[in-house]
Amino acid sequence: MIGRDLAVAVLASVLTVQGLSAQAQSTDSGFRCSGLETDKDLATLEGREGMFFRVTQDIAMQGRYSDAVVAELATLAEALQVRGTRLMLAPVPGKSLTMPHLLPQKAAELGFDFDTALAVYRDIHARLSSAGVTTVDLQPALASTDAATPPFFGADTHWNSVGAKRAAEAIAEVLRSDPRYGDMPQTRHQSVAKGTVAIPSGMRRIIQQHCKDKVPEAVTTQYETKRVQDVVADSIEIGLGEPPLDIGLDDAPLDIGLEEAPLDIGLGDAPLDIGLSSGPAARADAATALPVALVGTSFSDMAAVNFPGFLAQHSDLEVVNYAITGGGQFTAISSYLTSEDFQSAPPAFLVWELPIYLNIAQGSDQPMRELIAAARGNCRETLEVETTADGNSLKADLPAEFGAYTTLFVDTGSAAVREVAFRFTSATGRTRTKSILRSERARLNGRFYMPLSGLPSSSITSVEISSPSPFGDAPRLFACNSNQT
Repeated sequence: MIGRDLAVAVLASVLTVQGLSAQAQSTDSGFRCSGLETDKDLATLEGREGMFFRVTQDIAMQGRYSDAVVAELATLAEALQVRGTRLMLAPVPGKSLTMPHLLPQKAAELGFDFDTALAVYRDIHARLSSAGVTTVDLQPALASTDAATPPFFGADTHWNSVGAKRAAEAIAEVLRSDPRYGDMPQTRHQSVAKGTVAIPSGMRRIIQQHCKDKVPEAVTTQYETKRVQDVVADSIEIGLGEPPLDIGLDDAPLDIGLEEAPLDIGLGDAPLDIGLSSGPAARADAATALPVALVGTSFSDMAAVNFPGFLAQHSDLEVVNYAITGGGQFTAISSYLTSEDFQSAPPAFLVWELPIYLNIAQGSDQPMRELIAAARGNCRETLEVETTADGNSLKADLPAEFGAYTTLFVDTGSAAVREVAFRFTSATGRTRTKSILRSERARLNGRFYMPLSGLPSSSITSVEISSPSPFGDAPRLFACNSNQT
């Protein structure tokens, strides 16, 4: 009996401890969540006041901008400046840098230290600035301890309209400080609140699977921005009222900020023109060029938070938005710089919004080399090509002086071409194939830039460029001049 009584007592003790543990876990979570930080798709920490932080992106301490990346961005900025375009890089800080008071204790246990993380973020700006790249430090603008107006959604990766407005104000201040600003055509804009809207959120959906209580939706005040003269015209128009406001979020896949993740909020493939410009201006000087072209991610492409509208309002400049949701680091800017829009009429300013956690150095050197070559726009050496009978490839001999710093530019003549493979052959018969595959979110234009870096040490004598899709009637191949030797 004594043994049985002892066993019962031990069991009761175990159950009591388990009950206390469950109670403590429930107390630590405002929504009775568990298993968030071990989720295989999106490890998350629940902070205070309903704010959730992604472990990999928001709690990260490392910098994503190596010295090589800084040098490449400086080269890109220089190439754009020659075309009359000032690059303005706006790295978006994570939630942990803007609302550290809401972080849970677990963040410190995982190694996060606010002072160190902020120093790393500021060091990125300092090194880019020293290299000649204009950057906008958004951390002061987005930092907030006001529970009523947080700059980010609680259970989503993106900034809300509060954060979008503050970021736009900070960028507009730098735009206004440019010496050319006074010579640019300025247009007043007005942003009007249109009620609230809840956006679809892949991050919230994942979090909710781990929580028994309902996690707050990503709700924000929605705004519409118009030219002031358009607002006046609307006020005197006699009609049947405004059409329903469509923010373009129906049936869209979701972007939860996982860099190359397939989830996407999908706002369409066309550049988002918020009605602030009739299109690219003639390329000349600050007085006639398109004032601002905006490239970036879903932070800029999410219509509900109105970031491009706020940027137009606070800068008094017209803005055309070329941002692409779910495109990672390069899809939007490569789609734009390789396009006829940019090549025929470079803007006065190119604002590149880029979340700090996206790694520009990820992958090969092709994306940055492509941006630099497209920005220079000096691919004028025409190479003779022979088109194959099926129309899916072309061949060309390459001069012996071409080397690692040469870039080839192929205009396939068909905007339907998404993928091309460059098969290089050396004098000794060795071959090497390098490919470019545009993202499904890319705005296709059939133009591709391929550097000759990473090829066999023996000289390359020829190239065959092929695609699963037929080329156009008159594909062309060019060599791009480079300042590097």
